[in-house]
Formats: sequence, C-alpha cells, structure tokens
Amino acid sequence: MNSSVRRAITATGPQVKRNLASSSKCLTSEKKEGFFSNFFDRKIEAQSTAHSSKFSNKHSIIECQTHNVKPDSLDKYLKAHQNLVDFINSNKTDLHCEALGNFHVFVGDEDQYVHLWKYDDGYKGIDKTLASLRHISDYQALRNDIVPLLRNRHSQYLLPFSFWPESYPRKSGHIYELRSYHLKPGTMVEWGNYWARAIRMRDYKHSEAFAGMFSQVGELYNVKHIWCYDSLEDRQNAREVVWQKQQSQWSEIVANTVPLIRHMTSRIMVPMEHSPTQ
Repeated sequence: MNSSVRRAITATGPQVKRNLASSSKCLTSEKKEGFFSNFFDRKIEAQSTAHSSKFSNKHSIIECQTHNVKPDSLDKYLKAHQNLVDFINSNKTDLHCEALGNFHVFVGDEDQYVHLWKYDDGYKGIDKTLASLRHISDYQALRNDIVPLLRNRHSQYLLPFSFWPESYPRKSGHIYELRSYHLKPGTMVEWGNYWARAIRMRDYKHSEAFAGMFSQVGELYNVKHIWCYDSLEDRQNAREVVWQKQQSQWSEIVANTVPLIRHMTSRIMVPMEHSPTQ
C-alpha cells in the first residue's frame, strides 16, 4: 500500500334511444378519458418508505462520472485517466473504492467519457474515501493532470436496484448502451415495481443487463440502465426478440412506464482500454 494512502486512511321508444345514446356517449367519453388520463392525470400515490429502502440494500453505491474532454486533448486525457484508475485500483482495498467501468461515447455526445466507480460500505464508505483522497498527494497530482483537459464534468451518486443482476466484468468485444430516464417526481416507486417484473423479460439471455441504478445525490429522479451487447445488430435483435416473445406483457410494461418519463436519452459506448469490463 502506498505510504501516503496509509497515512491518510484513519480515521409507481325516443326516450329510450336518447337514454341509450346518452349512455353510449358517457361510456365513450369514459374510455377516452381513461386512456388519456394515463398520460395527463396520473395519480401519484403516497409513499410509505424511502426509495433507497424499497429498491436497494444501500451497501454499494455507484458514482457515475461524466467527462466532456477538449477535442485537442484526447490522447493526453486517455493516458492521464489510465494513471488515475491504476492508482485507485491498486489501493482499492484501503480506499473501499474501485473502477467498475470506463467508457468512451461514440453515439451521443462526442468526446465524452463515462466512468462508473463502486464504493463499498454505503455513504459511510464514501465519506472515508473522500476524506482520505483529499490528503493523498499522489492522487491530487493525478487529478490535477486531468482537470485542464476537460470542457466540463458532472457526477452523481446512484444506488443499484436490488432486483437487477449484479454487475460483473465482461470479456473483450462488447458495446454498451446507457439509457438514462428522467422521471416525473413521485413516480420512482411505480417505475421500480414495473421494472422488477420487466428485467426478467428483458434480460432473456442473462448477460445483457450490466447495471441498473437510480440517483440519490446529484440529479434526482434519474434512472440509468446499462446494457451489454456484442454489436449494434445484436442490440437490435435483442430488443425485437423481447417484443416477439413477450408481446402482451412487454407492451403492458411500456404502456405503463412511458407516462412516468419526462425525458430520456440513449448513448452507445465502447470500453476504454483500461476499463475493468470490456
């Protein structure tokens, strides 16, 4: 263990005809009203417990870090970031933190990199890690090498869904899709309940679901799903198979979750050379 690391680590009839016509209009109106109300008048149910308690064990926390790199600094960034990841991973036992995945976006925001860091021991572990890193000169130097190469950066802390398969490193030859859903406030429980069923239909090969998590600190009511595929064609086939094999159930899931979304994005990413998952 690096000596500076060791020092820093301490501490959700006509009259009859008229009546029939009136009843028919009412029924038609109710049907239309019922359909459109799914989109415009959705009732937000009261919660009895926090999202974090209902959908996650809170032991592991994922930091999603986004770096938008200056176009003329890509080579320098790749080298500097590899040095940072090597340092963190070589001290992961003591820092209670490790790189889960490091990706370059090639469909979406160009010159963008997405990094997933996994922290053990919940927020208590994060507090300890951050306190330690502030006093480790080697880490500060590596971080300072990266900052001047960025246009901007963003981070948030997320909790893994307990019903989602646990993330594990993939071998080389994959692409990853990061789907980010920005939900309407108050709908996280409903979303989680539907996706607790949907994940069993969607991950039919038991290898595509890389990570599923929801935000806790940073941008709120944000859900991120990361899927692993062999290629863009494999992605297309996988999505079509779900509709073919699970049409009635899957269409129900989609019909009930789409109204919960304010905004959504999709990015296709490839792993960086030093990413633990490939």
